[in-house]
Amino acid sequence: MRLLTALALRHSVLVVIAFALATGFFVTRAVQTTTDGSTDALYPPESAAAILADELAVDFAQGDRLLLVVEGDLWSAEGLAALRSLTSAIDRLEGTRDVTSLATAKRLEDDDGFLIVGDLIPSDLADAAAIADARRYLEGAEMYQDVVFVDDAGRRASLIIEYEGTIDAAAYARTVADATRETWPGDHALAGAAFTTMELREIIARDLPVLGATALALILLMLWVNFRTTRRVALALVQIVIGVVWGMGIFQLLGQELMALTVIGPIAVMAVGASFSMHLLGRYDYELARGTEKLEALRRTFERTGLGVLVSGLAISAAMSTFLLSDLAMVRGLGLVAALGVLSSLFAALVLLPALLRLLPDPASVPDPEAPGRIRRLLAGVAAIVTRRPRVVMGVAAVLVVGALLGIARIQADTSILAFFPADGPTRQSVRTVEATLGGSSVVQVRVDGDILDPEVLAALEAFQAQAKTLPEVGGAQSITQVMRAIHQTLTGEDGLPPTRQAAAQELLLYTSSGDAAELAKLLTLDEQSALVNLVVRSSSTTRGRELLAELEGMAEETLGGRATYGFTGQAVLELAVEDAMRHDFLISLTLAILLVLAIDSLVRSFRAALVTILALVATIALQYGLLGWAGIPLNLATMLMGALAIGVGDYAIHLTVRYMEERARGRGPEDAVGHAVITSGRQILFTATTLGVGFFALTFADFVPVATLGWLMVLTVALVGIATLTLLPAVALVAFRDPGGRSANLATTLGGETA
Repeated sequence: MRLLTALALRHSVLVVIAFALATGFFVTRAVQTTTDGSTDALYPPESAAAILADELAVDFAQGDRLLLVVEGDLWSAEGLAALRSLTSAIDRLEGTRDVTSLATAKRLEDDDGFLIVGDLIPSDLADAAAIADARRYLEGAEMYQDVVFVDDAGRRASLIIEYEGTIDAAAYARTVADATRETWPGDHALAGAAFTTMELREIIARDLPVLGATALALILLMLWVNFRTTRRVALALVQIVIGVVWGMGIFQLLGQELMALTVIGPIAVMAVGASFSMHLLGRYDYELARGTEKLEALRRTFERTGLGVLVSGLAISAAMSTFLLSDLAMVRGLGLVAALGVLSSLFAALVLLPALLRLLPDPASVPDPEAPGRIRRLLAGVAAIVTRRPRVVMGVAAVLVVGALLGIARIQADTSILAFFPADGPTRQSVRTVEATLGGSSVVQVRVDGDILDPEVLAALEAFQAQAKTLPEVGGAQSITQVMRAIHQTLTGEDGLPPTRQAAAQELLLYTSSGDAAELAKLLTLDEQSALVNLVVRSSSTTRGRELLAELEGMAEETLGGRATYGFTGQAVLELAVEDAMRHDFLISLTLAILLVLAIDSLVRSFRAALVTILALVATIALQYGLLGWAGIPLNLATMLMGALAIGVGDYAIHLTVRYMEERARGRGPEDAVGHAVITSGRQILFTATTLGVGFFALTFADFVPVATLGWLMVLTVALVGIATLTLLPAVALVAFRDPGGRSANLATTLGGETA
């Protein structure tokens, strides 16, 4: 630290110029950062479900699906004409692979042993009798028994839109919505991955500037309350801006894109950067208030308190960097933004800040951070309680932690995509409309491999579908069996599946020679060895989704086992893969964060001192997740990150333990040293916790539900860490760390005189 401080003070002008040039460059890069709201970014790419989904896209020419429901008088001539126009308009859009609707539905007829496949809706829409006949056919057609082209009331119609997986899904959904508004006279609703991708992108576009501006305003307010001078607030603002701008600029240079969770990163950087400034400027003001000469005050501040800030910043960056091990691109992006931003802010605080203070004239008088007042009296009261009753404090903390552990057992997970959106918001309302019409808004796909045209396999496939439809979440099932049953009934008049494999093959040949072979290829491969079952399912939590998948797997084993093999994919299954990945990330990131912070803190303090500090953080994490269980808040993409975030942003306890070790090395007794440490370091700890809290409070205004939930929980977290730092940590020190040992003496030599 001495070398770094000397460099900054000796070459202050060059340091300021270099930072200005670098910041200007990173601004040009940061503004070029793009967003990625794709739901694909939420899924681990190497999961079995994701791999199977890619295989289905090739083997069955499956495009991604967007579901559209329109409202109006569908069985009128005007309604059918509008539906035809809408179907045609969407089919012409760039990126559309296929559109299935009432306007494209087919009708099967037998012509003396020949199968005729024609349009269901008559070309002459003025023929009311033909329209009525088409409606009767649709209501009784085997092939469409699980396809809701039009609801029973005739007021809602569905369009199943397949689009290329390589296009911008959000932009495509927007063009579909625009085409629908231009072509369809009534209301409409959308659902599917492209729709949620579009909504996520709009959320990112809204949330990032609004949340960032709100967080910055609240943090600046706290800085003003702490310093009460415009100059000090401006100096802190410089560190905050550099942290965000440099972090985002480097993020863009690395080819990364912003995602829904990434918005947490810049806000965490703002709050942490403000805490660096609070500790350093607080110490500097303390020195000046006691008459220390300016250069000496700068040296003491950045050689002594700066070392604590350095270790704290490295620990925070290390904790954030554990997210880079995630299988999820969204989580990796968050970790990268946060780690880069914190390191940039730390660098600015330790190099640019002393240079600026060296060049700027100081005001005639500065506030004394340790002057008597309400905060000092509050801290003195806390110190008195802790020093007199340390075991009572530890006992209360133990009871709370035990209660939290009981709450942890009650936690339910929910990483479903729809849980990202407000329950009464337009996104969920749109999906509910689609589900009310189609019986679901997503598809669970089942690949079945075997001799599909074997009568036993076809019967087993049909039995599986029938069992699946008994589940309340399954709104319908479609496979090659409906097509086979419809063809067989049309040609023979018999209600059933073809009795032999030869008959099945012949009937399929008649269909492909008369109809659209491409439609058949979506359900059966050309070699007739693989079939696809599409189960329309309603949205649910991933806890229920896991139960549903287990039930479907049991039904598949009961009906298909021994006759064919099978595998499951689809959005509901992919969401389970997200949950599995998040649980893995949770354990890895939290464990590594604890170990890294412990190791880094041990570089300055003794291992025992670092262990005492980490105990307060671990207790806080237990309380965090206990609250989730008792409050019924689900474990989701954001709340699973909460523990590692707490470890990262909550390591301001270093300042208290360093102060305690220094006072013990100076000869104070344990109780006196603890009391003095709480009183002298407590102010900056309180303001650091409050600043972090108001920074995360800005997240509560997010439209992205996991981020808003995380905001509330992190406000509570930083409060808990602050309370634990000022109560539990000194209590543990008095019971288990009364004699810091030789390291405290070395520390006193290195940091002698630190009071901030």
